[in-house]
This record gives sequence, structure tokens and C-alpha cells, in this order.
Amino acid sequence: MLLHFVLSVLIKLSDLTIVNTSYGPVQGSSKFSDDGNHKLMFKRIPFAKPPIGELRFGLPQSPNPWTGILNATEYSSSCMSHFLHTRHQQKSISEDCLYLNIFTSENCLTEKCAVIVYFHGGAFRAESAVMFSDEFILERYVSEDVVFVTSAYRLGVFGQLYFGPNGVLSENLLVHDSVKSLEFVHNEISNFGGNPKQVTIMGHSAGAALVNFLGFSDIIDPTLFQQIIAISAPMNFIFYDDAINNSYKFAEKLGCFDGNRSTMDVKSTLNCLQKFNDTEILNAQTEMVQTNFNSFNGVIQGEPVMKRNGKIANFKKNAPKRHIVCGSTQLEFGKDPFQYKPAGNFLDIENPKEVFDFYDTKMHNTEPRWTDPSSASVYISSRTYCEAMANAGANAYIYETRQKPESLHVSDMQYFIGIHREKVHTSDMDILDSFYSKMLVNFTKTGVPAPGWEKLNPKRMNYLELKVDTELGKAPRMLENYHDKEMEIWFGEVMEYDRNVTKQKLMEFSSSTGNISESQSIFGQLWFYPIILLNVIIIILSLPFAKPPIGELRFELPQYPESWTGILNATEYR
Repeated sequence: MLLHFVLSVLIKLSDLTIVNTSYGPVQGSSKFSDDGNHKLMFKRIPFAKPPIGELRFGLPQSPNPWTGILNATEYSSSCMSHFLHTRHQQKSISEDCLYLNIFTSENCLTEKCAVIVYFHGGAFRAESAVMFSDEFILERYVSEDVVFVTSAYRLGVFGQLYFGPNGVLSENLLVHDSVKSLEFVHNEISNFGGNPKQVTIMGHSAGAALVNFLGFSDIIDPTLFQQIIAISAPMNFIFYDDAINNSYKFAEKLGCFDGNRSTMDVKSTLNCLQKFNDTEILNAQTEMVQTNFNSFNGVIQGEPVMKRNGKIANFKKNAPKRHIVCGSTQLEFGKDPFQYKPAGNFLDIENPKEVFDFYDTKMHNTEPRWTDPSSASVYISSRTYCEAMANAGANAYIYETRQKPESLHVSDMQYFIGIHREKVHTSDMDILDSFYSKMLVNFTKTGVPAPGWEKLNPKRMNYLELKVDTELGKAPRMLENYHDKEMEIWFGEVMEYDRNVTKQKLMEFSSSTGNISESQSIFGQLWFYPIILLNVIIIILSLPFAKPPIGELRFELPQYPESWTGILNATEYR
């Protein structure tokens, strides 16, 4: 009798592990559950063609249909994960990596469950979608009737090479990869027991920055997902010219660029880069990162996130209305030099170098109000993104983990994805562990993470403090004024400093064009002001405000003009 029961269960599980998709059938693996809600795992499902050969550095393309049953029982290789400054060395890496992994259950195959699509962190250079515990995902999410998906995207230079708007190479390939995976989920997840109209995108660190970019874009199809969970999200925008300069340096390092931008042919450069294997590409990137940590670790302000060179303020203001949870930890990056990066990539600043030097001086003078800019980036990102959605009428929730013994950037990953677990686990940590992921499950299924957790009121900036201390009788509680200090510094003192630098540059520019002091100039003589006002349009139209954009300066950012000798003829239009 028992043998008959076991055989019938095995036959049933075998049937459940084969799922039909638009591209062909896939066969996954199963895990028996005592409660009868057996778990199913489908790994290495392609959502795009392998980005190899001629498709290297190209936009992701839909996969070809397959014949026969696709074996989906083993993970793919990781994308080309950068091995410096990471605790997790990947078992194998390959350019052929654009796959996703789906964890579901027998219940969901009949009930169509809510879906989480998780994007990993790692500064857009490291980590992977295949580094997490199957058991943790099955226990914390699938057993709660949530379909859980982990998705890959190209890392480092493979997903960020960009030489500017030339019509040959698209910006932000890693974001395009993520959109492609979400399109696959939207079209196919119902075959795996997921509801395509109840999808939450979730990420940590760079993955959280990515879900914010996706969630706030008014360019990306708004039907692909409905909610956002962003945990410890830095604002990983990088400056446009930095991204382009890094790409030129990379091409030059491999001998595919001679240093002359005016004569460079992007197609020829890409053809040259195709000759190198993926390991050679990664090694060249590694050498660059060793001298410049901020090489290939961010997204530029361009498509498909926003229109090219768009404003961050408008990006947040024009976002589609979506419910959101924003999380952080008490210390975030602390003083970790490997995470330290230039400030200001979460603001529309005009003088990033000067602002960084100003902030760096303040911080190293040990002024207690001035935290490191990487941590400030997380706090301001959490606050401004959640505030923007609250102002749009969505349900927005902020929390901060402050659990002892420490709450650093990765400390809470043990509670929601099962990695970076502390060697010593206190009973208080066990209590937090028992309900942390449950809050995310509740939000995914209902849009509300927990009873008593108040929606964000932008006037109060209320948030949930996650901290358990049974000895002192402390439990999670609502607090107000989430990181007001960082907001006052960045949107007050730092922005004021940026404006003053701009004014100073304008004054220096005005002085250099005529090579005269203020006491000698017309700006120092009040009687001349009416004449200036009468002739301002003619003067502006007749003076060069930048070097001629020709030769090597074609397609480059405008540069201040050089001073001239003698008197410039400004009587005719040019």
C-alpha cells in the first residue's frame, strides 16, 4: 500500500515537472512536501539568444524555439562575474548566461500565484542569479504560494560598453537584458503557475537600483510588473562622459582604439573586440577596475531608463504609479573603501568633481553629520523614490534594519535571500528571521507588508525600524524623519555649494573672455548696466560660448572657448 502511494506521487511529480512554453516544453525537477504542495524548480530557461559572437555588445534578442524537451534541472553558468571584492566566487562563468530560474509549486499551477522577479546585486560587475539557496527560496517564498524567479543580466563591460549616440551600440545593455527577461515572464509565467498581472520586481544593492530604474521608467511597458521592492538601493547612475571615457579606455587597452576619437569607426572597434574571448575581455576589465573602482558599475541616464540625458528629478516625477517598499540598513557601507564612490550621482548636479572634493573634505575632517557618500546614496535613494511614489498616490513603505550585532550593507540578506549568514545567530536574530521575508511575501500578495506598518506620509517621513532586543523589550516600531540629516546636507549645503561653483565658473569665464579685471570691466560700472540690457541679445548671439565642435571635439561635450588676443569682431552673426 505504501509502495503504491509512493509510486503514484512520483508519477504525479514527474508529470508536473514538464511545462509547455511558447518556445517548447521544459522539464524541471521536483521536491516532495509533506503538506502535499510539492515544489517545482525550472532552471536555465533562456529568455534571450546567447549574447556571443556577433551578438556580443548587441541588444538581447528573443530565443529560438527548441525541439524536444529542454532540460531545466541544472543552473547555467554565471554571467562574466568580476572576481575582485566579492565574497562569492561563481562556480563557472560564461558569456552564454541570459537565463532565468523559476521556483513554483503544485498549488500555483492551479491557482496562479503572485510572482517575485529577483535581480541580484554586485555593483553591476559581480554576483549572479545562480548563487542562492534553493531550499531557502522554496521554504520562504514558494511554500507561501509565491512564484519566485531569479534572472541574469550581462555584467561589467559586457553590459555597459558604450561609445555615445552613434546608432551602432545601444546604451545600458544590462537594463535591456532585464526588460527582456520581464517580457519573457509576462508572456510565459502563467505556464509555471504565476499571475502575469501580479508581478513584483525585487532587488538588493545594484539589483535594487536596477528595479528602481525599471519601476520609475515611463519608457518601459508598464504592464510588465506592478510593484517594487528595493533593498539597500544606491543610486547607480554614472555620469554620461565617464561611461563613454571608460569604454574608450577599455578599447584602447585591447588595441582596438588608437586614441583619436575623430577618426574612430565604432563598427571597426566592435569587430576588433569580437576577436577576444570572454576571459580576455574580463581580464582587461579587471585591470581597469584595479586602478579605477568605478569602471563599469552603473547605468547612464539614457534609454530604456529615460530619454537620453534626462533629469533625475523628472525621472522620479513622471514615474508610473506603483506600490513600493524601500529598505536600508543602519550602517550600510560604513567606511568600506571598495564601496566608496563619487558622490552626487543621485542629484542633478553640474560640478561632480568639485562636489565630491567638497564632501570628501568635510567627511575626512570627521564632521559627524557627513556620512560617506555611498551610504548617503542609499538613504536618499530610499527616501526620494518612496516619497515620489507616495506623492503619486501609491502605497509606499520605508524600513531600516538596525539589528545587532551589526547592520551593514549585506547584513539583512540572510533574512530575505539566505546568504551572508552570520556565524553566530542570536535568538533575537532568529525572531527577526522568522518574519522578515514574510513581510515581503505579504506585500507581494496584497500590497501591504504587515499590520501596523503605516504607509509613508511624506510630511512625516515615517518608517519601520526593524530591531529585536528581548532583553530590553524592544520590537519593530514606527519612527519618523527618515534620514533627515542626509537630506539637509545633500539638498541643502551640497546643492548650494554646486550652485556657487557654477557661479564662480561663470565669473571666471566672463573675466577670461575679455582678459580684464572686474574693476576695469563694464560689470564694475553701474552706469553701463542699461547699455548691457539693451544689447544683451546681440552680445550673446555674437560671442562664442564654446570651442568649435569640430575635429576631435565632434560628438563631444561642449568645452569653454579659449581666450583671444585683440578685439573680437562681434558685429556680425556667425
